[in-house]
Amino acid sequence: MTLSLAFSLAYAVPACYSSLSFTSSNGQLWANGQRFNLKGANWFGFETDANVMHGLWSRDYHDFLDYLSSNGFNAIRVPFYLELALNDATPTGISTSGMNTDLVGLSSLQVMDKIVAVAAARGLLIVLDLHSFQPGTFIQNNVWYDASHPESMVIEGWVRLLTRYKDQWNVIGADLKNEPFGCTWNTGSLTSDWNLAAQRIAEAIHTQVSSRFLILVEGVGGISPPCAENCFWGENLQGARQAPITINAQNKVVYSPHVYGPMVSAQSYFTAAGFPANMPQIWDTHFGFVSNLTGNAQVIGEWGGALIESNSVWMNALVDYLIAKGTTSTFFWALNPNSGDTGGLLQADWTTPETAKLNLLNRLVPSATKFSTSNSQYCIENL
Repeated sequence: MTLSLAFSLAYAVPACYSSLSFTSSNGQLWANGQRFNLKGANWFGFETDANVMHGLWSRDYHDFLDYLSSNGFNAIRVPFYLELALNDATPTGISTSGMNTDLVGLSSLQVMDKIVAVAAARGLLIVLDLHSFQPGTFIQNNVWYDASHPESMVIEGWVRLLTRYKDQWNVIGADLKNEPFGCTWNTGSLTSDWNLAAQRIAEAIHTQVSSRFLILVEGVGGISPPCAENCFWGENLQGARQAPITINAQNKVVYSPHVYGPMVSAQSYFTAAGFPANMPQIWDTHFGFVSNLTGNAQVIGEWGGALIESNSVWMNALVDYLIAKGTTSTFFWALNPNSGDTGGLLQADWTTPETAKLNLLNRLVPSATKFSTSNSQYCIENL
């Protein structure tokens, strides 16, 4: 091997463009035609009555973004609630004593603007997630609308928020509704079929705002189609076998199941004699088929937990499965340590790294795609 060839292999030269286009085809994510390896984390709080990401009472928001960037992450999933997108709010729980000083006096959406812009400077992409209609109501909001928040209002919320970020290059996608576990799929019902609603909302976003946004569609619960083995909320994509998501910009569709282990909810298959060897068949049934069948990428929107006992066995088995399937793009739940049933990527002091979890994610995605800006160009680097 010549020295120049060895150098080029060890140090990939970024490809730079005047704009970026993110797409979903051949079962993978792409950025301007290059394979895009996503390594993401959830950072929650905008969906709560704090009206802002959690942890800003403890550290400066720049520190959290630096932590993610320095550990090889390139994407953040940001949950929010619908009425925040429609009406804005006043954030609480932000310490401005020697930190977060540029957030003084800002509304919630103005804080979001700041965090999105600083994330862009660190090459961190943003996917926005409609988690609930009001703060903290995600368990009650198990379909995409309710009596006080009709579908038209949901669309209006998405249009307003995405219009705000229409020209913000690192806001790349919309996760249309978190865990619509009360919905059906492919029954023909306009009032319960999530696949039909997702198509309508996606077309409204692309028509009224921009077709550049990726559209993330989660699975349903176990109502319809039923799960022979219990599905976690958002995990059930079985309906896509007969009725895949179909929109005009088909290369913007991303399937985004949620999948958890025994620490979150005990299931019989976690205590079966063959555990964890039984899990790949279960995952294949629930969601693992979707990329090969539809051609669209799969990005797990939530997974995680503590690396202890059977949950550690489950997490390592899932990583092995995703590597074997070639679908390693995920958003880990969560950066926050105050997620009661999973913990986070930081310990309770909001500062100390959870090294074992970081190591596991490095095994899943050893080389995430890097994004940067240079001289008004956007650069992509795959090692």
